[in-house]
Amino acid sequence: MKDYYAILGIPHTATEAEMKKAYRSLALKYHPDRAPGDKSAEAKFKELSAAYGVLSNPEKRREYDDALAGRRAAVDSEGGSAAGGGIETWTIDEILRQFGGIFDGEFGEQLHRSRGGARPGYDAETSLEIDLRTAALGDKVAVSLDGELTCTRCGGRGTEGEKASCPVCRGTGRSTAQARQAQQFFTVTRPCATCRGSGVDPTKQCPDCHGAGLLNRKRTINIAIPEGVEDGSVLRLKGLGGAGTGGAPSGDLLVKVQVKPDPEFRREGSDIHSDIEVPVHVAALGGKVPMNTVRGSVKVNVPAGSPSGSLLRLRGRGIHGGDHVARVMVTVPRRLSARQRELFEQLAAEAGEGPEA
Repeated sequence: MKDYYAILGIPHTATEAEMKKAYRSLALKYHPDRAPGDKSAEAKFKELSAAYGVLSNPEKRREYDDALAGRRAAVDSEGGSAAGGGIETWTIDEILRQFGGIFDGEFGEQLHRSRGGARPGYDAETSLEIDLRTAALGDKVAVSLDGELTCTRCGGRGTEGEKASCPVCRGTGRSTAQARQAQQFFTVTRPCATCRGSGVDPTKQCPDCHGAGLLNRKRTINIAIPEGVEDGSVLRLKGLGGAGTGGAPSGDLLVKVQVKPDPEFRREGSDIHSDIEVPVHVAALGGKVPMNTVRGSVKVNVPAGSPSGSLLRLRGRGIHGGDHVARVMVTVPRRLSARQRELFEQLAAEAGEGPEA
């Protein structure tokens, strides 16, 4: 009796999510399309699928666990009983139909296309670094991406004229053959060698995409950054991911936003904070000093007698109606002219704090 847990490399207490993650990782590694002609990889793929087919089904898993513990009769080692589910007699295409959702992303899209089927495009992912001002106010940012796009010459049809099916595979993009494993026969499906899996008559294929309907191209798109977007946010752009095949729609583009630290501003919710340097005479007498905000430069009124560390709040100068909070940093001149020194000494004398004799 095979140990399906050992085959998947998971403990007997593995959760459904852990089991799915293990199966996906191993199945992608041993998938026949990644190792064409490798019989051992194909056998491993089917063994993994047999294990997952049982353990992913709660009822079959209970029966299998009971059998493993010796509470029931031993399960046939080739999966012929209810616990085994008979999955080892399935074709590769049947496995993909059963567990196809596990192969999401670009590789899953390529697997499906190699079998001539229509499939929605995969969701592409990218990251985008922006500055705090862009995050606060929103803007459009140009981004260059590489990926598969619909062939412009044939419009994704794979042929310049009316689509003509491959005479060998009849448009399926697949060829099949009988194989034997562990005294059982099963059908092995491969991409059609004549049309290379496109399903299109090679004599009428589009000369640019060779019947695939897709081309790898670089493109530049303008991404609209919404006002107030936060660091780590993910923007979903509909229809800007990988192109679909067989007339299916394109996937989405997922953009992870990274906001660079700003040397002048820092964000706290909807408020923007910064420091403002105030000359000592303005701090004492009051007055206006210029200050930068994410929404431009303004002059802020500093009340008389403002000490260092006091806060000035500018209403509505932050994000989404938030405020800009400025911390007063009182500055003193590093060098004094003779007149300035005289005035400071006079001020100190009047305050009873003149220099000691």
